[in-house]
Order: sequence, then C-alpha cells, then structure tokens
Amino acid sequence: MLTENEKILSECQKNLARGRSVATGIGMFTVIYNYNGELLLRRRLEKDSLFGQDLSGKWEMIGGGVELPHFTSKIGPESFSKYQQAIFACLTQELDEEAGLKLLNLPQPLALIPAWLWKENKDAEQITIDLAFSVPIPIDGGYLKETKEFTKKIERGELMFVPRQKLLDIEIISPRTRFLIEEALSSF
Repeated sequence: MLTENEKILSECQKNLARGRSVATGIGMFTVIYNYNGELLLRRRLEKDSLFGQDLSGKWEMIGGGVELPHFTSKIGPESFSKYQQAIFACLTQELDEEAGLKLLNLPQPLALIPAWLWKENKDAEQITIDLAFSVPIPIDGGYLKETKEFTKKIERGELMFVPRQKLLDIEIISPRTRFLIEEALSSF
C-alpha cells in the first residue's frame, strides 16, 4: 500500500506526463482588517523563504503553507467541507503561531482570493509553481479572539494595522504578496 506522500508523488508524475502543472506549494493567508479598513500585517522574523532570500524585517500577511495534516484535521465546525476544514486548520495554526490570534470560525460565504507565482530556475532546471490564497477576515466580526501574545506582538512592533494609503510606504516581502493584498482589498 502506498503512503500518502507516494500517492501524491504518483499523481504529480501522471499530471506532468499529461502536460499539466504541479503545484509545489499552496499558501493560505489572511487579510485581517479592522473597522477603519486598516490591514493587520506581520513583520517577518524568519530568515528563510521560498525565494532563497532573507526576507526578515519585511512585512507580510499572516499565513503559510497548507500541509497534508491540515486535510485530515477535524478541528473546525462539523458543517465545514473537507476543504474548509483544511483552510480552517491551516489558518488556525498560522494565526496562533504568527499573531497570537485564535480562529473561532471562517466568514461564510468563504472568500478565497487567488494569486500564483511561476518561477523558473534555469541553472537548477527547476520550475516552481506557488499557489496562494488570501481569506479576508474582519478582526471585530467575531471570527477571531485576541490573546495576550497578540497584544505583546503589537507592542513589540511585530504586528501592525496599516491604513490602505500607507501600504505603498512599507516594505512588503514580495510583489506577489503585494498583489495578493491588493486583490483581497478589491474584494471588500
């Protein structure tokens, strides 16, 4: 019997043989906003990145990669589909780790704002397809619970609410992230 990873690898090989793309990463991010329309961003502390660059100190949305355990998680409401469960599990983990926020529920209907990156590294003969989604969530809509860690991160400058008009004045980690933020903003 094949392991879960072997099944995924087999499916990727079949897709490649048919000339279809294979996503090597799926990102799930939040665009958290307050009643003033300001967006909650986090200052990246990690030095590693998909791009092989040190992006620490730059600003980004809260979120990260969807992992296989997110698809088998049962932490969200029973009414969620398996895909909503995966989204809920991923965002629950990332919001807790990166912002000290507890995710209580997802807005319904659920809005997923897409963005993707195609990166070709000719030297390594490698192509990366990175797919990302953002989920707009109002901080004061009953979907999130603030913790003491959240307050500490705000006080230390690791998190900040940014007015829309100031987004051009801060260093966002990548053009794709800026695009993802702009796409999310256009949805509400």
